[in-house]
Amino acid sequence: MARRVLTDYPKVVTALPLLMACRNSVQLLDEKNESQVLTYSFPKQAKRLTEEEVEHYVRFLCDSRILALLERIESVPDYVTGVEVGMDTNGRKNRGGDCGVKAIYPSIEEALKKFPFLRSRSEATFDFLSSQGCVLPEAFRNMRWDWAFWVKDNSQRFVVMEVNHYGGGGSKLKAIARDYTERHNSLTSAGIGFVWVTDGLGWLKTKNALREAFETIDYLVNVSLAKDGLLEWALRRLLLTRIKGRKEFAA
Repeated sequence: MARRVLTDYPKVVTALPLLMACRNSVQLLDEKNESQVLTYSFPKQAKRLTEEEVEHYVRFLCDSRILALLERIESVPDYVTGVEVGMDTNGRKNRGGDCGVKAIYPSIEEALKKFPFLRSRSEATFDFLSSQGCVLPEAFRNMRWDWAFWVKDNSQRFVVMEVNHYGGGGSKLKAIARDYTERHNSLTSAGIGFVWVTDGLGWLKTKNALREAFETIDYLVNVSLAKDGLLEWALRRLLLTRIKGRKEFAA
């Protein structure tokens, strides 16, 4: 049925991103390879689709679960109107963060297998980290870190990690880059390691801001670099160097 609709009424493609609360492109994790993010773009004007394009959008409908969603929606226009009203910055940030964390998770698992004496926690709050002995600056009291790592029985070594994925560029990314640079400086001054994992086509339009952040933030990586071992290397450098009794990682 989906193939028939896409073939006979190709203009429906222009409305698909709205069902995902996006205005242009949509990023989804590849279900066969969760370390890879697939980008789907949608034409602004209707045109007849080739067979390859039909299959491309059918895959999107399946992987995004839109087909299952449509079965439960009584009125698509009413649903889309509600989505438009709720498309705010925080919503997009949360979706980008969730996508990024899922993409980076295989790299986290791999690092923890190699360093079994490390402990980690997702969605780590200020209070939780404090209970583990981490003394975060008071400015971060209301923050919830995407991931945190520390050495078992060593309350002096902690790393917090932020993960996000940006599909669109603009001035907001410049502000985000500055914000994460400031976080890095504050955390470093407090003796806490910081890793920023960020990805997405949005950075292609904001390269200068990303470069400036890269020159300050010691451990700024994307999903591909993390998969190639850079996340493991960052954790090794931040948590495992100069630890007596761990000859393999001694500086």
